[in-house]
Amino acid sequence: MISPRQKTLDKADKRIWEIDFLRGVLVIGMVIDHFMFFLGFFRGFYPDVLPNWLANVSYFASAYWSNYVKIAIRYLGVALFFFLTGVSSRFSKSNLKRSIVCISVGVGLSLIFMTFSLISKVNHYSLFGIITCLGTTMLLYWASKQLYVKLAKDENNWKWWALGIGVVLTLTGFIVNLCLSSSLKFGHIFLSMFSEFNPGQVSSDEPLTFGKAILAIIGFYRWGNDWMGLLPYLGIAFLGGFVGEHVYKNKVSIFFRNDPLKNAEFNRNATRKTWVINYLGARTFIIYVLHPIVIVIFLLIVFSISSLSWPIL
Repeated sequence: MISPRQKTLDKADKRIWEIDFLRGVLVIGMVIDHFMFFLGFFRGFYPDVLPNWLANVSYFASAYWSNYVKIAIRYLGVALFFFLTGVSSRFSKSNLKRSIVCISVGVGLSLIFMTFSLISKVNHYSLFGIITCLGTTMLLYWASKQLYVKLAKDENNWKWWALGIGVVLTLTGFIVNLCLSSSLKFGHIFLSMFSEFNPGQVSSDEPLTFGKAILAIIGFYRWGNDWMGLLPYLGIAFLGGFVGEHVYKNKVSIFFRNDPLKNAEFNRNATRKTWVINYLGARTFIIYVLHPIVIVIFLLIVFSISSLSWPIL
């Protein structure tokens, strides 16, 4: 049986080191972020019976989650993830298949959240979460490129259209979010651009009409606990598509790109040093879907050690 390390090294010549590395860093950050999110709930569920060590850990996790610096880093990470998704469209064998799978998983998760909320009577509704948004951006990028190639009979100039569309959609998203923001203090400008202060119903207590659902999908209205509108992230994905078409036209790493031998050597040596991160980066979608299960199993172990009952979240 081939080890994960050997698998990663064997595929080094067929992968782009920096893209897998960046995606690996992002997916590790995502797992840590979500882990802290769940840990932060402990103090609310068990205010009087938590062991001191677990209460302190929960307090730290809660402070970490609500820190504005962390929130800003999270939005940068999400934006970079969408950007890399656009770049990766250059290497995918079927962007249509990739987008449909992503959207299907996102819709499935939304239905699970809805069912769970109805059973537990606790609001965890989700309409258009990050994974659904990601799949939709991939689908729209693929469809736009296919339409352009069909009409123009030329694929070479698509990158410039991707750049133009990306700039327009990204700036439109930033401007819309700034106009909708409920807090335009100096320290909140950046966060407002990414809809952190969108005044919509985060808790989804307000009934959702068809019109509001469309506005929420576009990014004009915030609804649901897991929410991410298309603006500005669709534009960022198009910008990534431009970089993929222009910078990675030949599907090789940007390091020593004019020297094939040095390029291949760098790719192998760099992968050898960071194979764990690259291994995870090549499997971001699987990790995104499965990591909540791993976190729940870990929390069950913590509950068992601490003699705590399992709460209905």
